[in-house]
Amino acid sequence: MIGFNLVVRWIVRGLTFIAGFLGATALAILLCDCYPTAWMPVSMGVATAFVVRAQGWMRSTGMDYRFVLPMALGTTFTYCLSMKPADSRIGIPLPSLVLALEGITFAICFWRFARIGLARPETAATTAWLIVPVLAGCFLGYVSGSIGGANHMQNWLIRLFHVSPEMAEPIIRWIRKSIHFVAYGTVGYCLLRAAFAGRASRRASLFFALLCTLSLASFDEFRQTTAPNRTGSAFDVALDLSGSAAFCLVGLVFGRNAPRKRSLA
Repeated sequence: MIGFNLVVRWIVRGLTFIAGFLGATALAILLCDCYPTAWMPVSMGVATAFVVRAQGWMRSTGMDYRFVLPMALGTTFTYCLSMKPADSRIGIPLPSLVLALEGITFAICFWRFARIGLARPETAATTAWLIVPVLAGCFLGYVSGSIGGANHMQNWLIRLFHVSPEMAEPIIRWIRKSIHFVAYGTVGYCLLRAAFAGRASRRASLFFALLCTLSLASFDEFRQTTAPNRTGSAFDVALDLSGSAAFCLVGLVFGRNAPRKRSLA
């Protein structure tokens, strides 16, 4: 009887997984068909999934899909929140019901990721460090479009300090590039520390941090190329990776808990 119940349970789980996969695929196709730029957060999630699945230390702790799901869903949800009617082939924003369902799904996945990960001693530290990249993905999904344009910051600087537009432009450019460097550096450092906490080797930890950062940075810059007041560039991707590499170098040099021998790749 126990064996029969176990078989039934695994069959139900398998059918649930297949139904969820087919449903998610159909939703992604529909979303990308109506909203041409929606492939960007979807592809970012797929790229991150490939990077995470390649990490043996993530698979061994069961944190791989628990991290990828809130990362991809959160970025897609905030991306959809920031969309304008002009981003759609049908001339209307995403229906509120769809946005609500996306938000609820992300909230459930994020809650499970944090609750289960933090409750287990072997994954608590890794989960705590991974929360920052998940929230960073949500933030980027929202501000990578027209909302995050430099004109808003420039107008604020002009009103507050009464400087001319000619003077405000280079100041804002310098500030924004600095924010890029520090923000992606922080994300990279948190990813590195998460890998350290998972007992990954130093090299595997570095590759994991840089590849995940590259996935986020590429999504950010590709999205900017579709906004009328933004200009995505390969230079910014390189700047983001430089910030991540610099912060990771600090983590490799000064991280007291960094494993010096290869454990799980």
